[in-house]
Amino acid sequence: MRNVGAVVAGVLVVGLIVLVLQWVGSALHPLPAGVDPMDPGDATAFAAYLATMPFVGWALAGASELIGAFFGSLVAGRLATTRQSWFAGAIVCVALLGSISNWVSFSHPMWFIVGQLVGYPLVFLGVTKLLPSNPYEGQ
Repeated sequence: MRNVGAVVAGVLVVGLIVLVLQWVGSALHPLPAGVDPMDPGDATAFAAYLATMPFVGWALAGASELIGAFFGSLVAGRLATTRQSWFAGAIVCVALLGSISNWVSFSHPMWFIVGQLVGYPLVFLGVTKLLPSNPYEGQ
């Protein structure tokens, strides 16, 4: 049961961090009034907005997903009772799937996609270095 909780906690941490950091990014570069990125009728206006988004906005959006994946996978790995790196990796994979979903939903700069493709394995490697080898061994 603790391992299930580890996954739930990891996903919640990813979501919360991404939400907060992307909220900051949208405050720095807000959507034009009346544009709803979820409304297919506003696709052209949303694409125009993305075309004007500064590097800092894109960098913050990309970093938010990687930072969220890092802390979410660290939480899941620390809470899991067995195979900590597997649970951490599962959270990184969930975050990667979320990013891929965004890449196919609307246009992203190529450097953004490449940066995340390089970043996610680095997040996983970094987290696995911070996880204990087996904190519950012998219990």
